[in-house]
Amino acid sequence: MVLREGSRMNRTQLLDNDENIAIAAYPQAGETQRLRAGHLRFLRTIAESVGVQGPTGGVVIGAAILAGMSGGGTALVQVIAAIAMGFVAYAFVIFTRGFNSAGSVYGFTGAVVGPRFGFLSAWALMFVYINFAGGVYASFADEAQPAFAAIGLHLPWQIYALVAFILVVILAYLDIKISSTVILILEGASMALITVVGVIIAAKTGYHGHAFRFAPFRTHGVPLAALGLGVVYSFSAFSGFEAAATLGEESSRPRRTIPMAVALSLVVVAIYEIAVAAVVTNAFPSTKMLAGSAVPLVSVTDHFVSPWVGVLVNFGAVVSSFGAALASANGAARMLFALGRDGLGPKMLTWVSRRTGSPVGAVLWVAVASFAFLVGFLHDGSATRAVALILTYGADLILAAYGLVLIAAIVFTVKQRRSRLSTAILVVGLGIFIYIVKDTFVPFPAAPYNWDAYGALITLGIGLLLPVLSPKIRHGIGQSPLLKVGATALISSPGRKTKSGPSSTQGTAL
Repeated sequence: MVLREGSRMNRTQLLDNDENIAIAAYPQAGETQRLRAGHLRFLRTIAESVGVQGPTGGVVIGAAILAGMSGGGTALVQVIAAIAMGFVAYAFVIFTRGFNSAGSVYGFTGAVVGPRFGFLSAWALMFVYINFAGGVYASFADEAQPAFAAIGLHLPWQIYALVAFILVVILAYLDIKISSTVILILEGASMALITVVGVIIAAKTGYHGHAFRFAPFRTHGVPLAALGLGVVYSFSAFSGFEAAATLGEESSRPRRTIPMAVALSLVVVAIYEIAVAAVVTNAFPSTKMLAGSAVPLVSVTDHFVSPWVGVLVNFGAVVSSFGAALASANGAARMLFALGRDGLGPKMLTWVSRRTGSPVGAVLWVAVASFAFLVGFLHDGSATRAVALILTYGADLILAAYGLVLIAAIVFTVKQRRSRLSTAILVVGLGIFIYIVKDTFVPFPAAPYNWDAYGALITLGIGLLLPVLSPKIRHGIGQSPLLKVGATALISSPGRKTKSGPSSTQGTAL
């Protein structure tokens, strides 16, 4: 589309004044069709990104999984994965410095490459968040069973999963300040607990006095292919750092808050998980014993600190998983609301509660869809299998979503004449990303995980076909006020190189 100077200057001035894309794009929207602007400050915003990653829920068992995949270099593969994920984070930072909306990738990739591209990006990432919510209900149950059993309460895992589902739906319906505060407290408390425990374990030197060895950062002669498996797993463990972008219409000063939340959440979680993996790995006398441990962090806590602290660590994982489910539901609901606002679904998707400011219509749809991911596994005797099978679908699908964002960012830096270094960084990131995708799907996953890969491919296929087959969707994304204002905002965002200076508002064709 071609943006004329006059209309663009008016919109840009409005964005500079309030930085709320929705106000500029949908000026006629009433209170029951608009999220509450400027509602969240930085800590509540970053809680969304940290929450989706569920760091404590991952570190409790992560070292054992990595040891089984890649040997003793558990921290090494996480360092590599964090660096690879950093390229994706860079793409999100570039976009969110100029444009934020509840639709996250829908707005900025659609404004740059085209509305169908934006729809596909949002379609993929929205299903990832819905899937994460459903899978983490099971993960919560898997960790809650041993935690509550330690205090004498023995219940089927399905009960814990249903309790998590009900609580998530209730909190997602409430004011986003409440749910983000809950996530912030749960994740913050669990991470603080594990940090203290890790320091104590390291201070007590571990088995044979080798707690500070650099063994977790070495390859130990493990083949590159085996290391690659650990990198792929760690890459998926870090996914979700971008979720703060879905709060772009509710965060104060989003052009500053969102990029900082995206980048800092990845850095904090990466340092946290790498450090815990190193401490736990060094605390075990052998890689074989580590790989065979069901909950290695709890085991070393029992040994070096106290069994009752081990129980607390288990509960830390439980509350972290709950925070992850809630954050995923919040992100999915806001993306679905943004799509519904452009007419890409039933009108109830645009309903916003006058009392809580929550997109209640979208929350209900996300509740049903996330529970659908869980319900097929409720007959299973163990939650562990349900967790693996449900979340693998989301891990496969998020690779597509991140790949689309990287491609859009490259197109953006070229069209907007950004620095060649920015483009080069993104191209390198795309190359690394392609390697991770290859390592994930070549050879094609064996049963039953092949069904997750097929499901991800089918989901992408549907996302490609819907704008072609549905005139309503095709018209909605083609006439989207959000994408039009987004194009304006991105043109005026920081970093563009021109003859007259570092940024410009001269007419540009996208």
